[in-house]
Amino acid sequence: MISIWIRRANCVSIILLLLLSSAGSLTLFPSTALASLDEAYGIVTNVVDGDTFDVTIEKGDRKVAYSVERIRLADVDSPEMDRERGPGARDFTFAVLMNKRVYLDIDDFSANGRDSYGRLICLAYLTGVYGQPITAPNFNRLLVDSGHARLDNFTNNEFDPQNWRSAQTFPSATEPLQSLGQDLQKNLTEDLLPRLQESAEKELDKAAKEGWDWLKGQIGI
Repeated sequence: MISIWIRRANCVSIILLLLLSSAGSLTLFPSTALASLDEAYGIVTNVVDGDTFDVTIEKGDRKVAYSVERIRLADVDSPEMDRERGPGARDFTFAVLMNKRVYLDIDDFSANGRDSYGRLICLAYLTGVYGQPITAPNFNRLLVDSGHARLDNFTNNEFDPQNWRSAQTFPSATEPLQSLGQDLQKNLTEDLLPRLQESAEKELDKAAKEGWDWLKGQIGI
């Protein structure tokens, strides 16, 4: 009988996974524009200021021309080094990026992805424990959120800061369900949860019936 219940529990788990994967209309997180996170990547070997640094390229696309490229972060502006907060912005970027791998999404609208100084205009992404790019927040956003840069949305590049996913985009584990937003709550309460409950009840009914039939067989009823 125990094996029957185990099989039933496995069936319920499979159904839950199928329902979750098929719930295409359920939006758990805000949408964001698709980004090419790994057009290039390499190790940061020099930090010029808060929004500018050099990367020794490990992998690059056609817009990468040199083994060491100077990167200008897109749509953010850190104080210059001769300003009061300039050294602090540089130190922050140094602390986070120096000798670390960064992934680069290079601007597709600019000539060869570069500004008038020849620097690659990029969104920069940090690297996770398995060597993968961390999609949110990108370093551009992190620099702004930390107070070491301001948004400066240049409309002549491909990027839109409105599409950047920040750490603040995601609800914390302690937030109540009501704070997740009306659309998410409606999808959960009116669509997914009733379907899960109905499927679970059916599976439990089947398990109970099979268990009862097994018991009757054992006692000869």
